[in-house]
Parts: sequence; structure tokens; C-alpha cells
Amino acid sequence: NLVVMINAAVIIEVIFAWPGIGRLLYEGIFQRDFPLVQGIVMEAGIMIVLINLMIDILYAYIDPRIRLTR
Repeated sequence: NLVVMINAAVIIEVIFAWPGIGRLLYEGIFQRDFPLVQGIVMEAGIMIVLINLMIDILYAYIDPRIRLTR
């Protein structure tokens, strides 16, 4: 899912010339700015993990049949 999300952002931002993370990633790849590319991929990965964690906690809060294990 992460790859699809990043690819979609890159394609949309390059086609429509919108400034954003996808376009920055695209330019970083072609300029061989590897620290920039690593940072963007790490940031996207961390966001995915945090959002999934938040959704799991909300599921346990909303539906009492779901329990958080320790």
C-alpha cells in the first residue's frame, strides 16, 4: 500500500505540476539526492505505521468486543 500511495502522489503531482512531497521525491530521484529520498520514504512509512496504530486503538475504543492485549 505504501508503494501505491507514493507512486500515486508522484504521478499526480508530476502530471498536474503541483508542488508536493511526490514531486519533491521525483526531483530527488533524478538529482540523485539519496538523503532526501530516504527521508521522504521514512516519513511516509512512519506515518503509515502511526495511522494504523491509531486506527487499531480507535477500533478497540469503539467496539467493546475488541480487546487490546498486553
